[in-house]
Amino acid sequence: MVAMAKLVRILCKGDKMLNMAIRDNRVVLARADPHDLSQQWLKDYSTTGRVTDDYGQSAFALVNKATGQALVNKDIPRPADGLVPVQLAPYNGKERVDLSMLWTKGNYLDGEFCEVRVLRDYSKTLHGLFGYDTEGTVVGIYPSAPSTPNTVWKMTPI
Repeated sequence: MVAMAKLVRILCKGDKMLNMAIRDNRVVLARADPHDLSQQWLKDYSTTGRVTDDYGQSAFALVNKATGQALVNKDIPRPADGLVPVQLAPYNGKERVDLSMLWTKGNYLDGEFCEVRVLRDYSKTLHGLFGYDTEGTVVGIYPSAPSTPNTVWKMTPI
């Protein structure tokens, strides 16, 4: 049985000392700091019921511990370069959760790293945008590219 929620850090394979965090209302890669609550994420299954992607992977929301905001993959106008920063929205796990707040894990690649996919379109995944895996890189949504290190993540329990 899957636990309803787990507190995790989300590490980038390109630099394992970088965690996903919130800075200035944007999701970025930040130097790992175990005391920084903005680098802690609740992987919440509580409102998803039995929702899965086409591969049978359970859906979950990723909610920031410091802000209570969830990662969102809303349909927004695409800029010419196709790079779309991930959005944030208030999260209330006691109410119905919008599908845009749901994600799934891809297949494990090279150890415990995997893509984090948009539930409604598993060809889109979380990326360190512009191909970067450096501190301050904005995290966004882009087509799947599992062979590049800025596109695969490890969720480690806290």
